[in-house]
Amino acid sequence: MAESNIRLITSEEDRRSYMSHLLNDVEIFEQMLTSDIFEKGVQRIGAEQEMVFVDEAYRPAFIGPEINAALHKDFITTEYARFNIEVNADPMPFSGKCLSGMKKNLSDKIALIIEEAKKYKAEVLFTGILPTIRKADTTQDSITPEPRYNALLENVNAQRGKHYEFNIKGLDELINRDNPSTFGGCMTSLQIHLQVDVDNIINQYNWAQLIAAPTLACATYSPLFLGKRLWHETRIALLKQTTDTRKPYSNTKNEEARVSFGNAWIKDSIVEVYHDDIATYKAFITKEMQENPKEVLDAGQVPKLEALSFHNGTVYRWNRICYGCTEGKPHLRIENRVLPAGPTLEDEIANAAFWLGLMNGMPERYKNLQQKMPFDEVKNNFLKAARLGIEVQFQWLDGQMISAQDLILNELLPIAQAGLEAAQVDTEEANHYLHIIEQRTRTGHTGSRWMLNSYNRLIANSTPDETMIAITAGMLERQKQGDPVHCWTLADAQEAGSWRNRFWHVEQVMTSTLYTVEEDDIVDFATHIMTWKNIGHIPVEKDGKLTGLITKDAIISYAASHQGKDMSQMAVKEIMITDLITATPDMKILEAIELIIINNISCLPVVEAGKLAGIVTEHDFVRISHHLYQELLKNSNVSD
Repeated sequence: MAESNIRLITSEEDRRSYMSHLLNDVEIFEQMLTSDIFEKGVQRIGAEQEMVFVDEAYRPAFIGPEINAALHKDFITTEYARFNIEVNADPMPFSGKCLSGMKKNLSDKIALIIEEAKKYKAEVLFTGILPTIRKADTTQDSITPEPRYNALLENVNAQRGKHYEFNIKGLDELINRDNPSTFGGCMTSLQIHLQVDVDNIINQYNWAQLIAAPTLACATYSPLFLGKRLWHETRIALLKQTTDTRKPYSNTKNEEARVSFGNAWIKDSIVEVYHDDIATYKAFITKEMQENPKEVLDAGQVPKLEALSFHNGTVYRWNRICYGCTEGKPHLRIENRVLPAGPTLEDEIANAAFWLGLMNGMPERYKNLQQKMPFDEVKNNFLKAARLGIEVQFQWLDGQMISAQDLILNELLPIAQAGLEAAQVDTEEANHYLHIIEQRTRTGHTGSRWMLNSYNRLIANSTPDETMIAITAGMLERQKQGDPVHCWTLADAQEAGSWRNRFWHVEQVMTSTLYTVEEDDIVDFATHIMTWKNIGHIPVEKDGKLTGLITKDAIISYAASHQGKDMSQMAVKEIMITDLITATPDMKILEAIELIIINNISCLPVVEAGKLAGIVTEHDFVRISHHLYQELLKNSNVSD
């Protein structure tokens, strides 16, 4: 979907024309499958590397379109968000030193992007989801200004409405109703391509579906999003909900989201994938189709199958069938879209080696899977792997329950080794990269586990924002060093950098875990909450809106002026402060401090779009002062 001449289908004429082209392409494709036209006995591999730009404060850097325009290379494409970009590796034979060849090919191309990004004081990071992304980074302004991306957003909003509920439950829970379609730019991945013979593609595609869960389980790297600890591979849930065009609360027809793992094994022909996609997912965008595939095929040439390839690009299967042509011969590829970007290029090539080896080493007992295992169990394995990562248990062949670690170490790694040997991949390279998978699996030190362990270490003495910055800084530094993730030490608070990265805006220091009371609640309830939670301020709400503030000082002041009066059963609204001074999340901390000093108050409720988002208090500013003073002493020569 890298084309720019894309538009929404706005008329029945557009729809009929598109469907006519699409059905013609499917017919020709089926005809081609029954002939001897497809390339055989040749295996090529390829990759698409997505990455994110971060600025000096480890926040998203919105420079993707500028980088693309400046470099103007065929192998670079923009992505949905302005802070992402993609590099396409050159296809190469699946043999010999192909693994180091893929790494060098990607590394050389990425180096050009890294050098260009330096002009914007930005750096390149590989990660499934950037931990420092904030809601302010996911507005419509964050979308790359190209017709195809605007058309995608416009269609999603038209189909389901702009305020679709977004919900992901993990250790924390993310609920959002603020046009989350723009979340589509928050995910980056490494997509691997493997050319497959038509004669064997049914078995290999089904096998790809089965091994998706274990290959993901040992490669997860996106557990954090908008400050929440969600799935080990939150990309899986995030992309599904972002592109879901079903209307809220109307899923009675068992409709499918546009991101799908699939619902059944392929049984008789690989064209079943296309049949299912065309029947299930309505066309909403189109482009000008230039060829008549029947005429091209009758002339002894290879058709592009433009409509079929285009529609295939609008359906986001985690394992996708891709049609292509090389040196005048058509071929089919399986594209693995499961793997996240990162943690390092070394880890990514190891992930690719593991998957490619598994694909090429499929044992006899895993053929005809449609007769040996219910597909629902395979789909459930995939979702469990995304949620739980390397700690997951799988339902496997013969109803066997097995841990991801045991399955990978005892069965899948030997299969991958045999598959790489069969492809005549350089033995030293194969051993090196599969050893990385073995060590990562044996230790359980995946990218997501590193992030979660770092979070647990940091959060006790840091704000959530400081924690995310330190984790992101740690990811970038370790990525540069190049050691695989199972060798990484945990992130340290000092990696967050200077106070400018940590204490610039109110949202970086505010408390967002809030205890609130209603106007009609009794004062005794409020005082108990203050005592239990050791806090001095409680926001007061009515119908979900901030209406006041009750504080220890207000209670003491009221009691002093009404001596002898029993306050315990009084309504909160009788003594709450209603003349509120508030802040916004993006307010600079200096401005917030000035508000507190000028108005002689002890806290500021933080309000966003009319809703309570947090609270910042004198205590928070004392803590900031402590950090700043420590940093001042550290950077000076003053001794005790």
